[in-house]
Parts: sequence; structure tokens; C-alpha cells
Amino acid sequence: MADPKIKIALVGLGNMGKNHYRVLQSNSDFEIVAIVDANKDAIAGHKDLPPFYTDYKALSDVTFDAAVIAAPTEHHFDITKFLLDLGKPTLVEKPLAHTPEKARELAAYAEEKNVLLAVGHVERANPAVRKLKEVIERGWLGDPIHYNFTRVGGYPSNVKKGNNVLLDLAVHDLDILNFLEGEFQVKASVCHKSIQADIPDTAEILLFKEGGSSANIHVNWITPTKIRTLRVTGTKGVCFVDYMLQTCVLWGGNLLNGNPGREFDYKDLQTHYRNSDKIEFGVAQEEPLKVQLKEFYKALQGEEHALCLAPQGANVVELAQKAF
Repeated sequence: MADPKIKIALVGLGNMGKNHYRVLQSNSDFEIVAIVDANKDAIAGHKDLPPFYTDYKALSDVTFDAAVIAAPTEHHFDITKFLLDLGKPTLVEKPLAHTPEKARELAAYAEEKNVLLAVGHVERANPAVRKLKEVIERGWLGDPIHYNFTRVGGYPSNVKKGNNVLLDLAVHDLDILNFLEGEFQVKASVCHKSIQADIPDTAEILLFKEGGSSANIHVNWITPTKIRTLRVTGTKGVCFVDYMLQTCVLWGGNLLNGNPGREFDYKDLQTHYRNSDKIEFGVAQEEPLKVQLKEFYKALQGEEHALCLAPQGANVVELAQKAF
């Protein structure tokens, strides 16, 4: 007999909530049994929706197994704590909370209640990032020396109070550092407030790991086109990842044949540059949000998974705050 579907309550039906609704509907392991959104108009244009509520506290009277929260960031803390009190495993959209203190409190509360709390840092589920992790773990890149992230473009149509480019964009790449190599520390940062006087919309962050590699993250809402890329320099080569195109390409100085070890003149250098090995890895492309949902299913089944758990999510919020 097939396992019964996992009954899900979805809190938030805004831009990201609609995406969660779509992927939940497309996954046969889940059944949406309740939707919550404070805005009654959120359901306009939707047909055959599950029961709809405007107050998340109504979920006390609903039978469900787990929850997905896609509400505005400023509401993450209250809604998540409520669901943890109900003992419901929860996947909350990034960032975990709007302040490091609230994020740490949620992580500690989930541990106290012994309830799964995961954070929707969806780039972990990006097939290109997963391929990069394999490249690093197999030693094809050598030892990572430096990570260079660029995540720009896409000024929000409505910037919520307390939000900024660090909590909106930089948290993705801060989490990817955790995913690839563990926790880093902020060394320095610069923020600009170009459009609104009190909201950072551009940031440059320099990070390091004790005895390990360094990283810099550039984020902004200003660039008129979206760019989402990562370059990792290692002792054997350099790897380029495009999050949006889901590509992973490794360049190296004669990676396949080894270094000939002789002196180069300039013409030799040009020839060597043109003939540097290029390995474009096959990446099985899939929407990261769908991959993340599969990981959530594994976690709910008690299986090994690659989700960002609450303590890591809290660390990311703390790093973002230090870079403010």
C-alpha cells in the first residue's frame, strides 16, 4: 500500500506563496488541506482551492501534518512559533526571521520542542550548486581558495518594513557558503542606500574562514537585469556556476594532462591559455523549488536530506546583520 499523502497547511499566498502552491500541487506526495493569507483578495482568480483562512491561528482546528510558510518576513517569527507549539514540522521561507535574536530564538525553540524546522534557502536545491558541491568534494577543483558571488537585479515592487538587500538577496549566498564549506565570518562590508534613504539596496561583503578560504558577495537591487553567478577558485582550477542557467563549468591549467613543468614565453602562455582544459559538467536541470520540496519530504520521513535547518538559518541572519 502506498504511503498516504502528507497533509500540508500553506501560510501565505503572495508571490512566493503562489510558487509553493504550484509545486505542492504538482507533487503527488503532498495534499494541501488549508491555505492562510491575511489578504482575502489573495485567492482571487484561483479555483477549487482548499479551505481558506485569514488568520493563521485558525489552524489550531485543522488536521494537518506539516506546514510551509511563505508569509512576509516580519511575520515569520510569530507564525513559526505558533506552528512549533502545535508540534508541526515546518518549512519557512528565507530568511528564518527578521533579526538574529528572533532567528536564534526560533532555532532554540524548535530544538526544545523536538520539531523539524527548516528554512527555504532554495539555492541549496539548485542542481548546478549540487554539482559544484560534488566537484569540490571529489577534489577536481583542488582546495577552494576564494568564492566570488554576484546576485543582482530585481528591485522589489513593494519593500516591506525591515527588509533590505542583505535579507532579500545576500542570505542566499551566505547559506551556500555554509552548504559548501561551513560557517564563515564577516571581515568587512559596505552598504549603499541608493533609492530609499533608510533601506540598503546594494552591498559588498568580504568573509573568511579561520584557516580556510575567503569569499566576497556582491548584491544589489539596482542592476536592470538579473545576474546570479558564483566563481570558485581552487588550487587546481576555477569553477563557474550560473544559478539561473544551471550550468557548472570547470577551467584549469591542463587539468587532464598535468602541468608540463617547463618555462613559458609569452606565446606559450597564450597557447596554454587557449588550450586550458574546460570541463562542462552535465547538470540535470530541475526547478529548485521542486527539488527542495522533495528534500522536505525526505526530512518528514526521517531520511537524510540537504535542507537548511534552523541553526544554519539563524547563522545566515546573523551574518547578514553583521554586514548591515
